[in-house]
Parts: sequence; C-alpha cells; structure tokens
Amino acid sequence: MSHNSKNKVFIIHCEHADPEQHWYLWLEQHLQNDELVVERIFLADASHPEAEIWQTCLDAQLKELNEQSIVVAHGLSCVAVARFLAKKLKHTTLKAGVFIAGFNDPISPNSEFNAFIEHSAFESGLLRANIQRRLVFFSSNDPVVPVPLTFKFSNLLNAQLIEVAQAGHFRAEDGFREFPQLLQVVQTLVKAELS
Repeated sequence: MSHNSKNKVFIIHCEHADPEQHWYLWLEQHLQNDELVVERIFLADASHPEAEIWQTCLDAQLKELNEQSIVVAHGLSCVAVARFLAKKLKHTTLKAGVFIAGFNDPISPNSEFNAFIEHSAFESGLLRANIQRRLVFFSSNDPVVPVPLTFKFSNLLNAQLIEVAQAGHFRAEDGFREFPQLLQVVQTLVKAELS
C-alpha cells in the first residue's frame, strides 16, 4: 500500500437535487486541504432518476477507489452507490462509506422511486467485507424515507447508526445548508489509521 496517495472523499447528492444544493459544497469547502481531495459527483436528471443512468454517472466519476477513499451518499443515491460499490470492490477495499437517509425498499406502493429500487439490487456481503467503516445517518423525522427502512438498509451493511434529531431528510429546506455532525465524522474517518 502506498502511503503517499491522498485520501479522497466523494460526495453524492440525493434525489431532486444537484451537487450545488443542500450541504454538499459546504462539506467540500470544510474538508478540502492539502492532504485531501474532495469531489462532488453529478447524477443526471435527479428529478426523474433512472437506475442504469445513475450507474453510468457513478462509473464515469467515481474513479480510483481504494483504501484511502471515503464515499458519502445521500437519500436515493445510497442504493445506487451500494450497487455500484458491490461491483467495484471485488478486488479492492474502501476506507469508509457514509450513507445519509439511505434505503433500498419501496417507500410506499406508489412511490416514484419504486422502479429505481427494483433495478438496484446489490450484494451486501461484499460491502460488509470490503468497506472498512460503514456508517448510516438517520433523522427522527424524515418526511421522505421512513426510519425503519433506513434501519433495514443499515442492518444489511452492518453499519454504525447515527441519529440526528429532527433533521428531516437532511436538505436545505430541513435546515441543512451545513451539516456539522457529518463533517466531524468524516474528519475522524480521514484521520483513522485502518489496519
């Protein structure tokens, strides 16, 4: 393992959003330093997300993943990223995966995301084995994703659960133009020496 390669953090936005919204730019600005490369990933047509198109977007932009890399995903992108990583990490490990309000089950029978979820199965055992640290943030009052679905997603990954009270879906309209709890967690992960 080369010790001179830089830590890299990838930030992946949620449904109905883009990399300029919510706390993504704020997080990038607070993390970026000489030791750390931060990239925000763009997912096409996030108001009408399509599973295969998002895989293509991730493929094009999530480059050089290794044991120095940390991936931060939000909302619907969590399941897309989980599926992507399950393919990518067959021969490599990731330092950490941080999933915010993640889910991979239908929210309701008529949810707009059902087709997306249906096409987004992933091999969770691979992620448990090859993502060294796995964390899931949930909010006590998420209006988009029912909390039990995030618990279920977290269980699949055998992740550490972190609650943020009254955080809604962690969007700007929920008061999350900044996300200090997440910043703290990612800074700790960056510094962590992993065996």
